[in-house]
Amino acid sequence: MSQDPLIWIIDDDDISKYVMKRYLKQLSASRIVDFPDSLQPLKFIQDNVNAIEDLPDVIFLDLHMPILNGFDFIRDFQQVASKINKKIKIVMLTSSINAEDVEIAKSFPEISNYFIKPIKHRDLEKIMDVELNN
Repeated sequence: MSQDPLIWIIDDDDISKYVMKRYLKQLSASRIVDFPDSLQPLKFIQDNVNAIEDLPDVIFLDLHMPILNGFDFIRDFQQVASKINKKIKIVMLTSSINAEDVEIAKSFPEISNYFIKPIKHRDLEKIMDVELNN
């Protein structure tokens, strides 16, 4: 993982994105890109599987979004993941406390972690430490 990781936040909630970006910047992250839905980042990944430097190191992915939800994103990501010569860590973030969502998330090996929003600063710090050092 690079010293200055590229972090993507895919979330339709502007307040959640604002808080995440603020916390990440406090943790010295400087390369943060946010998306209002998962279509644009998925298309970018599909079209740029060989552009390793332009692909994220960590994706914070919201579960419940219009058009293409987090699980749909993961399913489509699985189709191209084997073509990418980079390990992209995906952290699922959701306001859902539905146990079924947690179980579904655990069934995807691409999802490295699952957290309930709103995320706390100390939890984000732990996530970044784990994701960037594993």
